[in-house]
Amino acid sequence: MSKISKEAFEYLNKMRQNPQIAISNCLKEMQCINQEKFLYKLNEGPKVVNECIQFLQNQKPVGPLTWSKGLECAARDHVKDTGPKGVTGHTGTDGSSMSDRIERYGEWDVTIGENISYGQTTGEDVIIQLIIDDGVSSRGHRKNCFKAEFGAVGIFDGDHKQFKTQCVFDFAGSFQDKAGLDAGGGNSQQGVAPQKEGGQSAPMQSREQAAPAKAQSKDPNDKIVKDAFDYLNQVRQNPTLPIPKLQELMKLFKGNVLYKPGEIPLQTNEGTKVIQELIAFLQKQQPLQPLTYEKGLEQACIDHVNDTGPKGVCGHTGTDGSSLSDRIERYGEWNGKIGENISYGQKNGQDVIIQLLIDDGVGSRGHRKNCFSPDFYLVGIAAGDHKQYQTQCVFDFAGEFTPKGAQGQKPKAQQQSQPQSMKDQMKNMMLGAKGGNDAQAPQNQEEEKLPPGCVSVSTSTAVTIKNGQKITKITKTYKFKDGSTKTSVQTLTEG
Repeated sequence: MSKISKEAFEYLNKMRQNPQIAISNCLKEMQCINQEKFLYKLNEGPKVVNECIQFLQNQKPVGPLTWSKGLECAARDHVKDTGPKGVTGHTGTDGSSMSDRIERYGEWDVTIGENISYGQTTGEDVIIQLIIDDGVSSRGHRKNCFKAEFGAVGIFDGDHKQFKTQCVFDFAGSFQDKAGLDAGGGNSQQGVAPQKEGGQSAPMQSREQAAPAKAQSKDPNDKIVKDAFDYLNQVRQNPTLPIPKLQELMKLFKGNVLYKPGEIPLQTNEGTKVIQELIAFLQKQQPLQPLTYEKGLEQACIDHVNDTGPKGVCGHTGTDGSSLSDRIERYGEWNGKIGENISYGQKNGQDVIIQLLIDDGVGSRGHRKNCFSPDFYLVGIAAGDHKQYQTQCVFDFAGEFTPKGAQGQKPKAQQQSQPQSMKDQMKNMMLGAKGGNDAQAPQNQEEEKLPPGCVSVSTSTAVTIKNGQKITKITKTYKFKDGSTKTSVQTLTEG
């Protein structure tokens, strides 16, 4: 282990156990910025350092990392490959991914990640650069540094043709080194370049799911799409249908680890607890209308699959910055409500739906809510390859959709129960959390149909500003003939 790698490892572990110790270094960085004595100018200026300090003040301690020779070897390979050529980023010149390099030297479990720093000459400066994470909107480096799921790390630093030095960190939840590894040492030189790439991390998947995928297929996988569509509609109309499958799945758990026959064990976040919760949910869920398949929505899904799959990108934002509504509006006009679900690593349509319904680790259960939203009448689906997780399946939902060049038709059930919406006022309002993403337009109160037996309705509206966002809370109280009342609350967020 070189001096820089040793310093970086020791300081990273100190900071994970006591995040506030890095504040003094951030303050020194701020002083240098104010005095214009910095080695490089930040893209975001002092704002990003102040944000980092605030983050450190609130960050809770996490466990220290253990050193892995195998992960060090993986980091060494990337330094030796990219350094002499002056290449940056997480993809090797041989096309290797983070998981490719890590799997050369052992077996990982739970999750893996990679950070790369350029141009720093001490271990502490490497870590400070990574946690400030200037110019990286996701703060991927910082998240990796403090990720509680990581238990092991390997670090290697060396020369870089363009930025003089680079330092690569490969993380894993757990890692079993192959026997007889020798990572060797790294050389470093003075350097001042600020450049760095966004931190890369794999969500909690099995090693098999994180393996590199085949080249992105041109067309979506029709069988997965058809099976997922059919099973989703079966479950919407008969919510208790998946319960026997879920009960069998629970028998395959040991603690929080799922042992499927013929598959690599999968570390989950919540174990059987979330499946028990889902079963209780399904037993109470009322049947819903089936969804109609919409080709325009399918095309929006295909765009996202073809954009993110070859690059191994996850999430609802396209690499061109496109949002869910942006992609849908390429192919038509939507109204009422739209939403998006994305599943990774599943190989058949039924498993895709089961994964989305379980929604392990997603506190809001955003995927599950979208699957059972009574406001959705239409869906388009696309499945394809994913560089990091082998497969992905994207669902775009809508209450109403009019393809470009066509007169839109609402499904009959929608005509009866869904009032016209003022979409243009709120089309970019995004609700929901990690995984399940939806957008909703406010309802037109003049066309609202009252529930059966309702004799009057009163409405109150409260508007607040929080973190630069306008939050409108609409409370409606319905009074019925028998004297009972029912209250509904709708929250709209702008900004």
